[in-house]
Amino acid sequence: MGSPFGSRLRAVRQRRGLAQKDLAGPGVSMSYVSRLESGDRLPSPSVIARLAEVLQVDPRELTGETRSASTEQAALRWCEVALAYREGEPRRAVELLDAIEPKEDPPLFAWSVRWLRAVLIMCVSDPAEALAALDELRAGWSPGPAVDVVVEVQRAQVLWELGLSAEAVRAARTAVELSESTDIADRWRVRLRALVALCCHAARSGRAAEAEQALEQLDEALEVAGGGRLAISAWWARAAVTERLGDSARAHASITKALELLDQQDCGGLLRSQVLLTAAAIGLRLPEPDTGGAERALERVRAVSGNRWPRIAARAEAVRAELALHRRQPELCWSAADAALATGALELEDQLRCHLLRVQAVDLAGDRDRLAAAKQALRAALESVRPAAVDPALWRDIARVALRG
Repeated sequence: MGSPFGSRLRAVRQRRGLAQKDLAGPGVSMSYVSRLESGDRLPSPSVIARLAEVLQVDPRELTGETRSASTEQAALRWCEVALAYREGEPRRAVELLDAIEPKEDPPLFAWSVRWLRAVLIMCVSDPAEALAALDELRAGWSPGPAVDVVVEVQRAQVLWELGLSAEAVRAARTAVELSESTDIADRWRVRLRALVALCCHAARSGRAAEAEQALEQLDEALEVAGGGRLAISAWWARAAVTERLGDSARAHASITKALELLDQQDCGGLLRSQVLLTAAAIGLRLPEPDTGGAERALERVRAVSGNRWPRIAARAEAVRAELALHRRQPELCWSAADAALATGALELEDQLRCHLLRVQAVDLAGDRDRLAAAKQALRAALESVRPAAVDPALWRDIARVALRG
């Protein structure tokens, strides 16, 4: 059984990216640090002062004098407010703000300002600046490990956008570890968020074994999640990860569950569009493709999102191209894939898929002139990706095209 001091020490150390041996020094051995974190020993004031100096924090952050469960809970609300706004749900952001108790807490106020600044930077799509802002949060005072989880999850996403996949997985792994260090009422929420991040980044980085292990933990967390927006996100992520791992049956069952919850929840258009697009894509990649379901999902996305989110619009065009190929409509496939690429809003893997669709479309049409150019564009796109970070099924399809010369 750990102690509050041990949990705080471990959380701060992990947030700093340090190992237990990094805290060792005169009068403080690595084994002593381990016993402090496990709760087997309680520190003297001099040891607290030394550890705080190494960690570059106020000693009161380790003793817990500068924060309480209510402070941590309030900070978590601030996290959710900013993310709700970022995800296109201003009404939910207002409701969450209404639930924050107004109180005099200068450290929390300063932290909340830095958090909102970081999220706004993420909204303007500047990942390098966003990472610097998030790292600034990590380096300063923290309301508690539950909030550190949310910061690490956002760092993982920004690191991924910067092409730093190994660092993204490490950040997501840290988030999962930190989720075990809090005892607030909403602990299940932060743990679910952390596990979703680890599943997604491990799978996208080609770490299949780690993704499977995270999925097992995610399944346990989903048993207590019930419904709600976060549960929808978790089932949606589970569908995307299991499809990537080659389990189409589990992927279809997961996205079906996400859609069921989606119909019961009044959530924003962004999440709704993301789930519908994933459902359409998974349906098209089943052994017996569901072209009718994909078409209906695309119609719903158009009705819900319009052109509000460039990445959603781009992905919708990419799925529309895939649907056209299944229906043996090569010109429609070509034009939709071209439109998706022209947005400049696709992630690298979706860019690859669209280039492959263009090759398949002109091959189906028997257009030799466009085929050579399409293959050249596909080869150029391949130069900027790592094979391990590409969906294995997509990579096999690309290999088949390459083998045909």
